[in-house]
Amino acid sequence: MTDQQQNASHKQYPDILQHWSYSSERYAGGDNLLTAISRGWVIDPQVRRRRHWFAGMRCIEIYHFTIRRADVVADMAVLGNPYVTRFLASHPYDLVEADTAAV
Repeated sequence: MTDQQQNASHKQYPDILQHWSYSSERYAGGDNLLTAISRGWVIDPQVRRRRHWFAGMRCIEIYHFTIRRADVVADMAVLGNPYVTRFLASHPYDLVEADTAAV
């Protein structure tokens, strides 16, 4: 895939709306985060990253975003992936390492 094709697909990504609710899904995806932003939710400046290790060899990253809209505050736990990493790198959030958890 060329850089131009890759950039075009990322420009289309925000057009996908994907509702998320903690009561139905424990973890959200990057698309859920973008949907929340497009619907008026604001992200607090501090984002926590928690690493979960499986048998000490494989790790997944969960990013905890505190999101706010009107009087509602929610913790959106987003599964780490390359898109979320790029999103965080391109915005002025303060990334804080949370305690790691062994599974």
